[in-house]
Amino acid sequence: MVSNMSITAMVISIILSIAFPLALLIYFRIRCKISFAAVGIGAAIFIVFSQILERSMHYYMLYANNTTANLLKNPLVFAIYGSLAAGIFEEVGRFVGFKFFLKKHREWKGGIAYGIGHGGIEAILIGVLGNLNNIIYSKMINAGTFEKTLGQALSVSKLEQLKSSLINTSPLIFTVSGIERILAVTLQLGLSLLVLYSIKKRKYIFLLLSIVIHALVDFMAVFLAQKGANTWTIEVIVLVFAVISVAFIVKSRELFLLEKIQKPDNIMR
Repeated sequence: MVSNMSITAMVISIILSIAFPLALLIYFRIRCKISFAAVGIGAAIFIVFSQILERSMHYYMLYANNTTANLLKNPLVFAIYGSLAAGIFEEVGRFVGFKFFLKKHREWKGGIAYGIGHGGIEAILIGVLGNLNNIIYSKMINAGTFEKTLGQALSVSKLEQLKSSLINTSPLIFTVSGIERILAVTLQLGLSLLVLYSIKKRKYIFLLLSIVIHALVDFMAVFLAQKGANTWTIEVIVLVFAVISVAFIVKSRELFLLEKIQKPDNIMR
């Protein structure tokens, strides 16, 4: 049986995954008049580059091509591949969004708006839908219909693994998944501003930096999980990067304002 506390923790994670990006959207809309269009572009770019293009490549690399599929069975190689893929697709997607679709929204608040859309839709797809699936599976387990309902879709080993995970995982860990979405959205805001700054300054080293940071966070999370590190160790690392992101978000506002002030002088010269 999956405990009621675990199911409640899943519900809490769903609420956190929705509430945090929604609160950011409301706050920055009132405070800075951020553009809903920029938010929408952020969400759309994430879906296209991460959920369609990146996943298409994963299908080819992991299933369609036997050579790469065998190579990626190595945990270290898989961690490097997966982290680089996420970094490249998402950060290049951000670049494309700002470069071609958000030419009128290249101020600090435009970066914030894009980040809310990008991070918000990711929170919904991972934090909301993931926990919603867990709740449905938990209800099936408790009702005794789990194996009968999913027996044709999953192998016996995968059914047992999923069932054991839901039954034995601490409710606190399910709650942490919602907190992780808050940290992830914060990272997305910082990375969005970093990519936008690379376009504003025409210094694409910052785009490369965003790819490296994104890949590094993902790699450390995947690699440490493979090595058996506990959830708290991984979350502390993500927290450190999120705190750094907050510092950059605050500092970057001054950088964008300075850029705006200097621009008229450059034109006059």
